Amino acid sequence: MSAAPFYGWKLLAALWLILFINLALPMYGLSVLDPYMASALHLDRTMLGLTYAVFMSMTGIPAPLAAWMVHRFGIRATLLAGNVLLVAGAVAMASFVGSPWAIVLVAGALVGTADAIGGPVPAQASVTRWFVRRRSFALAVLLTGAGIGGFIAPPLLDRIAAQTSGGWRNGWWVIAALGVLACVISWLWVKEDPESLGQHADGAPAAGVPTLAATRVHITQEDWSPLEALRSSTLWVLMAAALGFSAALTLFLAQGITHLEDLGHSPASAAFALSFSVIVGLGANLGVGVLGDRIDPRWLWVGCSALDAVAIVALLFARSDAAMFLVSGALGIAGSGAMVCMVTLLGNYFGARAYAAVFGAASAIQSTLGAVAPVIAGYWYDRHGSYGPVFIAVGVLCAAGALTLALISPPCRTRIPAPRPARTVLRR
Repeated sequence: MSAAPFYGWKLLAALWLILFINLALPMYGLSVLDPYMASALHLDRTMLGLTYAVFMSMTGIPAPLAAWMVHRFGIRATLLAGNVLLVAGAVAMASFVGSPWAIVLVAGALVGTADAIGGPVPAQASVTRWFVRRRSFALAVLLTGAGIGGFIAPPLLDRIAAQTSGGWRNGWWVIAALGVLACVISWLWVKEDPESLGQHADGAPAAGVPTLAATRVHITQEDWSPLEALRSSTLWVLMAAALGFSAALTLFLAQGITHLEDLGHSPASAAFALSFSVIVGLGANLGVGVLGDRIDPRWLWVGCSALDAVAIVALLFARSDAAMFLVSGALGIAGSGAMVCMVTLLGNYFGARAYAAVFGAASAIQSTLGAVAPVIAGYWYDRHGSYGPVFIAVGVLCAAGALTLALISPPCRTRIPAPRPARTVLRR
């Protein structure tokens, strides 16, 4: 009797759909729905930026909780819990939320928490368990779920909000309905690890980790514990380097459409520019995913951060349609490529056992600090009528991240000594 086909690719398809729903629709949809909510509820730019900043922060702050849930309850239960929260938050937004601070609490805090628990942390931990030699490619394919969702969500939700009687609330009903689908997929098709089905990572009976002599990509062959990984200085250097692309991405998503409208672009063309950045980023996802199994992702990340530094500053001057799409495309390539590099490096440097913990910590720090950018930008705009100094500061942060990445080396494992046995004192 022939062996069952490798389940990892079916699992990857299920996780792709979950990320499409759980991460992409709220993240990119909120960028489009925010201006409609701001118009209806008279929100200023500071409150607009605060809602998105809280959302982005809460996609990261509960990530350590999501990592603990993965270890305590498993990947499927964690995904299911997060998507139940997404449905609850979307139904609340669609039904009765109407004050500015309620929007911050529900669309920002509750829906952000749903994304942290039911999205990237368990999904990427699952991929890291199921893939080793094809890890970069598999993670890149997974992240295209968020990318394609980001391409579809802005024009779809913009049309629903603009042309239906329910306006922006109908957009939240769409998110709620798809959240129910994510719950079903989590329950029926997510499996914990290859061993639970009698299989091995990558679908091979001996899918060992490539030796450093056989590849230019550093993939740890040591069994890092979560505590050992969290004590590594390399992890924290990577997190510092990630702040730049996180700030640039959040700033573009939260204030990009309103900034482009300030430059004279129509709301529809500005929303399409956001979609364009996402679809171009899909190509970067796959390109970096293929290259990241052959070239160390650290060097690819250096290039993405340098591109981010140039593009976020150039966004200040994107007055023509050509400039708008060129800069939006560059931001999509840089942000998507950097994200694939980061999540791959965490798995390559620290291994599958430590992955949920290190990504949870990384996500909490990176998304929280990166989310400060749109709040500062909105505050500065409300008082000075310009985003300029904030965009330039984020560009400098991206450039510093590129330099930092170029200088680091893969981590060396520091073993935590076992506790010494208690001495037995012999008494005469």
